Amino acid sequence: MRKISKEMRIAVIAGGMSDERSVSLETGHKMHEALVNGGYVNAVFIDAGFDLDIRLREFKPDVIVNGLHGKYGEDGTVQGLLEMMKIPYTNSGVCASAAGMNKIIARAMMKECGIKVASGMSVVFEEGMPAPMHYPFVIKDPVNGSSRGVYIIKNEDLWNETAKLLKPGMVYLCEQFFKGREINVAILLNEVLGDVEIIPANEFYDFESKYLSDKTKYVVDPDYSEKASREICDAALRLHKAIGCKGVSRSDFIVSGDDYVMLEINTLPGMTSHSLVPMIAGKRGITYLNLIEKLMEEALNC
Repeated sequence: MRKISKEMRIAVIAGGMSDERSVSLETGHKMHEALVNGGYVNAVFIDAGFDLDIRLREFKPDVIVNGLHGKYGEDGTVQGLLEMMKIPYTNSGVCASAAGMNKIIARAMMKECGIKVASGMSVVFEEGMPAPMHYPFVIKDPVNGSSRGVYIIKNEDLWNETAKLLKPGMVYLCEQFFKGREINVAILLNEVLGDVEIIPANEFYDFESKYLSDKTKYVVDPDYSEKASREICDAALRLHKAIGCKGVSRSDFIVSGDDYVMLEINTLPGMTSHSLVPMIAGKRGITYLNLIEKLMEEALNC
């Protein structure tokens, strides 16, 4: 078994070219800072662009700590590059990343695993089309993250306003709105790490609530139905394993009483000051640095 060492060459890659660039930069800088402060003398930060392969060949890292989010970083693209370069990297591989990034594919996998999802369908948006479902429903860009491209449609006026923002010919995921408490479950190294309830500042946990507001509240180990807790923890672990995730994943649920629906899985969760996985890990006695070290050690031995 390969062990991590303070002298190993570590490249933290972040930033990238997606809509989630700003969040990724915050994640990457925080992880790099933790490694440097933790005594890793050869840890560097790389803002990942289309010259990433060149920069990695120059640095020759022993392991990559992946802090990218969204397109090119969380969708299997950079994972494929790193596989071809034979550089170990943290978190999920090509197939799991691609499946988890696409909400339509991930939803199909949830159903295949017997996990509850909201009633829904995929639709190709066209200008002037009527609302695809009865109100209220949620329409989502299936390959965006950080709650971007998610709209709750309660009535015809909202549909007409939202339709102006949608792209003709693009496929969207539509799901019936399921009202309840938003609870996330983290999986670390194929075991349930824990859960956290989000009480958002806005109506739902949108980008502003996640990253810009101090009013959003988080409750680790929330008090709710034991039946629902068992079922969503089991569902998160089942999907994590079914799509072949590695490292850490975070799955999002809406819980109402004993009932629930699963919304999505994040195969490369954020590691910012607002992020949920470090919050849950901290409650389990796992420091931020130790969390990164666990991911690196797994990457070296996969």
